[in-house]
Amino acid sequence: MASRAFVLLGAVGAILLACGSEPDVAAPPPEAPETIASLAGTYEVSGFTLERESGNQREISGTIIMAQEGDQYTATFNLTTLFPTPDGALKSDVIGKGEGQVEGRILRGNATTQIVMATVPGIDTQFAFIPRFVGPRIVSTTAARLADDGRLTVEIESQPAEGETYAATRTTVSGMRIAPARRPSPR
Repeated sequence: MASRAFVLLGAVGAILLACGSEPDVAAPPPEAPETIASLAGTYEVSGFTLERESGNQREISGTIIMAQEGDQYTATFNLTTLFPTPDGALKSDVIGKGEGQVEGRILRGNATTQIVMATVPGIDTQFAFIPRFVGPRIVSTTAARLADDGRLTVEIESQPAEGETYAATRTTVSGMRIAPARRPSPR
């Protein structure tokens, strides 16, 4: 009788396995964070800047040029926005440089920024002979992620540099690589 019960239990176990039930097995260990082969190149990005205190929002767009050496990166950027002033919004360039650490597909770092404004409303700061002035210097902390499809998304928390006047902001931009990094040609 005991051998019949053992055979019956074995048959039930075989049926359960055949029906897709699997025995309890410990979950596999988590995979190591995926690393970025290379993020170097030029990215065309767009997004919004939100002033924390007022809630005012403005569009921002332009390019970010990324360079990577090992787990370190540097970024230079030239973005355009309509910067609020007491006389109304002025078309402005937001230029600067950042650097930081690559951690898997996440980039964390710091940036310094300068705002360059045209003194003539609606005119590009790069237009010849248009007077321009330099606005506040800004310091930022950044966190970025490079998605599987190549989209770079950057979150930027900004505040005025020491002695400057600037409303603290949070900027989010994202975009795709438009040009890979060029390697110098051998001479």
